[in-house]
Amino acid sequence: MGSALNEAEITDQLEQFHNVGMGGVEVSPIYGVPGTESRWTPFLSERWVELLAHTLREAERLDVGVDLIAGTGWPYGGPWVTAADAPRRLLWQATSAAAGEFMAEGGVLLATSTPDTSGSVLRLSTVLTGQQVKRAAPGGEGHVLDPLSGAAVRRYLGAFDSALSALGRNPGLRCVFNDSYEVFGANTTPGILAGFAARRGYDLRGEVRALHGDGDPDTVRRVRADYRETIGDLLREEFGEAWADWARSHGLKTRYQAHGSPGNPLDLYALSDIPETEIFGPARLREGGMAALRPAPPDFGEEEEALICKMASSAAHVAGKQLCSSESFTWLGEHGCVPLEHAKAEVDTLLTLGINHIFFHGTPSSPADADWPGWMFYASTHIAPTNPWWRDLPTLNAYIARCQSVLQAGGPDSDVLLYFPYHDLLAGEEGAKDDLQFLTVHRTGSWLRGNLPTFAGAARDLRAGGWDYDLVSDTQLIADISVENGQLAATGGARYRALVVVGCNRVPPDTLERIADLATAGARVLVVGDLPGDVPGLTTLPARRARAEAAREQLRDLPDRVTIGPNLPNLLILAHIPREPMADSGIEFIRRIGDDGSRTYFLANPGRADFRGGLPLAHGGADVTILDPLNGKTAAGKAHVGPSGQTHVALSLPAGGSTILIFPPAPETPAGPPSASAGRPLDLSPSSGPIRETSQILSGPWQVDFLEGGPTLPASRTLETLSDWTTWPDADELRAFSGTARYRITFDASVDTDDPPWLDLGVVCHSARVLVNGQNVGTLIARPWRLALDIPLLPSGNVLEIEVTNLMANRLADLERRVGDQWRPFLFVGIHYQAFDAAEWEPLPSGLIGPVRFCLTRVE
Repeated sequence: MGSALNEAEITDQLEQFHNVGMGGVEVSPIYGVPGTESRWTPFLSERWVELLAHTLREAERLDVGVDLIAGTGWPYGGPWVTAADAPRRLLWQATSAAAGEFMAEGGVLLATSTPDTSGSVLRLSTVLTGQQVKRAAPGGEGHVLDPLSGAAVRRYLGAFDSALSALGRNPGLRCVFNDSYEVFGANTTPGILAGFAARRGYDLRGEVRALHGDGDPDTVRRVRADYRETIGDLLREEFGEAWADWARSHGLKTRYQAHGSPGNPLDLYALSDIPETEIFGPARLREGGMAALRPAPPDFGEEEEALICKMASSAAHVAGKQLCSSESFTWLGEHGCVPLEHAKAEVDTLLTLGINHIFFHGTPSSPADADWPGWMFYASTHIAPTNPWWRDLPTLNAYIARCQSVLQAGGPDSDVLLYFPYHDLLAGEEGAKDDLQFLTVHRTGSWLRGNLPTFAGAARDLRAGGWDYDLVSDTQLIADISVENGQLAATGGARYRALVVVGCNRVPPDTLERIADLATAGARVLVVGDLPGDVPGLTTLPARRARAEAAREQLRDLPDRVTIGPNLPNLLILAHIPREPMADSGIEFIRRIGDDGSRTYFLANPGRADFRGGLPLAHGGADVTILDPLNGKTAAGKAHVGPSGQTHVALSLPAGGSTILIFPPAPETPAGPPSASAGRPLDLSPSSGPIRETSQILSGPWQVDFLEGGPTLPASRTLETLSDWTTWPDADELRAFSGTARYRITFDASVDTDDPPWLDLGVVCHSARVLVNGQNVGTLIARPWRLALDIPLLPSGNVLEIEVTNLMANRLADLERRVGDQWRPFLFVGIHYQAFDAAEWEPLPSGLIGPVRFCLTRVE
């Protein structure tokens, strides 16, 4: 905030990040905090570059990576962007033919229509949007950049050349980053007429009324789709390619949030080294079995979050990018109300969608002399040292590191390549804004489901049915997909068993011809409904329609390779494409395949029910290693391969849990069509006899001591029964307290089995560090609230200590009641962008609720 930092603060904060297991930082200069202007450092000033250089040196010392936004706030722009390089919008003016020179001041006339029957003339001009950089850092204020003009983009990036040069060669900067197209407000550029004619083959000036939406509906749809496609082309060529080339010239990688833009995100993501998606509080937090919180996780009404995230990972998979990242935890919950459990749940969602490079959003730099809670950012989960659960964050970070180390290795292992019907989207009007379709992460109910309902439904059905998929664009299908040994092969190395075409009508003839060529070469093509019946756009329509019909005939003449039918699951089964029947049990998954043929599954159980039994898998083998990514422990698993080649693995996967299965390379028997019983768990208990669980509740007295937190440390006390500390007698200070309390008890442990005993903590609000006889045995941050005690225990007198940390919400609410908004001089809003007010919040449940049980598992 305000780049209000000095060298000592940078070092201190980087060391704190390193100490909790963070692998890198993204430098994001934004607005300053009023009243602290004397601390601000103007963006790209000599002093600012010095601070960046110090950051890079210290990061190298700590083995911490550094990325940089090539700008401040959102989107790109700054004081060096002149009006000539600023974004423009279309201006429509209806006037009489006599008023021939009427035009808004500052506008650039593009075209006029011929007078209609009433003598009215429609004039099309461009005018500056006037948009300024949103949330700009000091020294970064100014016009937003026009990303549709390559010359403007190169002039903009030139401002960073001197700053980067001052850092010297190989300064340690890893990536430059681009963010938040969704706030962009332009829909044209001064070179639009020439750009349109070169790409679409006709003069836009002859179709002014159709572009405006007047006249024959089919012509209107075609002209508007042509215009939208041209804008997308310009964005890819004039910005994306130029930006990537510039970064490479400085030895830098690129991270790119292409969603929210008026272009095909698959093609835009593919331009970058690291495609990046983002996600708001996912539906699984509302639907899963996690303890309810107040305020509840938000409902943004998005049903297609999986499809949107998979646009980024699909581009990475098809293009062979090792990493695919995510801006995570943006508005995961209301300020102060997000537990680590919810963060883990969102990470699990992202991992199963092909994201393998997690970015936290976010950690605002805050001066050491700022009163608690320090400076906070208005749109993020507060992942900072002033959040009480910072002490337990290393557990989440270690979990992410273990998962990423597995999911960044090898390559993708999806069976289905799903064609994205971009041209049908461009021809639709649902959700259009400023004459364009902005493909945002949000409002998918309009722009995506409203225009492509059958396609969006099919994508959901694939995932729900146990078939993983990657999306593919027209450009990628033509340039990046070939056929090898009957499979679709991407230039990046991914292999797919079939191309699925569903929910589209308007497909370019080039694409249809490419699909026909792939099928002729031996690829399997599955078409839901019927082959696309039309082509997009207006130019040379009869000739392009003839080409498309010829391609359709070619496809119809290949019934052994092209299957057309009304039901996608049936088509997949008929094509002998195995599904993962674990989806019937609500388990989400992603597979990776190694160069040596080894296979890895990441599995997550987001639901309310535990899974125990034989988990059916479409791939695998008799040998399997099971990795628990929460604690890093591995064990040899028990698996069985049936006559159809389907593997079943004995597995216990509790609600909220996750695991990793690793199969070594081995010859596989090709799996046949899934049988009707494929989804039923087999009895693959690791034992030969029945399992009996015995447990004892550890009843009081419990000694409770408050270790850290505020606003004040409550007095120690003794409890006979565990309960929410905000409900204890004389609990006023406890209702306001956020921090950590230690619960201490002694217990006896009569262990007469070979398997280690375990502790079940019951209900925890909201993370717990467990020590037995002074030895740390683990930290729990999410369901299931239990852990194995694989350490020596005494027959009697074992000391159990459980350090429980609650959320910061209760202290925030107390602060709000005591001082009003004086504690937050910075920009701060609530989760629905309303005025923030926590004064009326009821205290969230806190502490060790229990019951705590000492458990044994016996085989009889």
